[in-house]
Amino acid sequence: MDKDKLIKILKDTDFTEGESKVYLALLELGESKVGPLIKSSGVSRSKVYDILERLIAKNVVSKVEKDGVMIYQSLPPHSILNIVREKERELKQEEKILQKILPQLSLLQPIQKVNIVIYRGYKGFKAMIDRTIQELTAKDVYDAMGVSQTTKGMSFYAKKIYEAQKIKKFKARSIFDEKGAFKAAERKTKWHEMKILPKGWNTPALFTMYSDTVGIHLGKEDFIMSIIIKSEDIVKSFRASFEAMWKISKKIA
Repeated sequence: MDKDKLIKILKDTDFTEGESKVYLALLELGESKVGPLIKSSGVSRSKVYDILERLIAKNVVSKVEKDGVMIYQSLPPHSILNIVREKERELKQEEKILQKILPQLSLLQPIQKVNIVIYRGYKGFKAMIDRTIQELTAKDVYDAMGVSQTTKGMSFYAKKIYEAQKIKKFKARSIFDEKGAFKAAERKTKWHEMKILPKGWNTPALFTMYSDTVGIHLGKEDFIMSIIIKSEDIVKSFRASFEAMWKISKKIA
């Protein structure tokens, strides 16, 4: 591997270009006074002393005085790994600090009574399901009303919500129509109650509810869209409709 590529790699591990050149020159020279080091690295005398001190601070270069002259030597190359490991430790520590203050940061945001997000296409549907799984907790009840025909891709990914019940232990209730009833078997868990609408009732759209969130979903091969609304008042309205439909629907064993 040529020096230019090595310099680029070292720069990716928190070295500057000057530090990379001086470090590689020291590796080749073994140990050196400043004069030969300047010639080998191509770094000017005005910069080389500062660079050497930075490399010493990074614990990849050492210095010792011999007969009144300062001699510099590179430490073994594996010492560079310590720089990467230290960065990892710092990042983990920063992440812990951020996790602690996230609730306080969230409080600084203005309160929005209604928040609406629209997801389009299969990728959008997948992102919506991922978001739902992330937000659901053991305290929630995930209600789905009008589970009808959808695309195979949507059906496949929607099942992940019920797979997540094994970990998150939230409850779920679903009301299927005749066309969607075949999905009941694949979504059966001990936390999932299911019913079917009276004969002849078809519901092309799917409505989902949990916490303060309502979802309206339409799915055909050439058109997939999910509208997610966060509003406690709207959730109450949809839940009232759900409870009425739940009473007149027949339980699926």
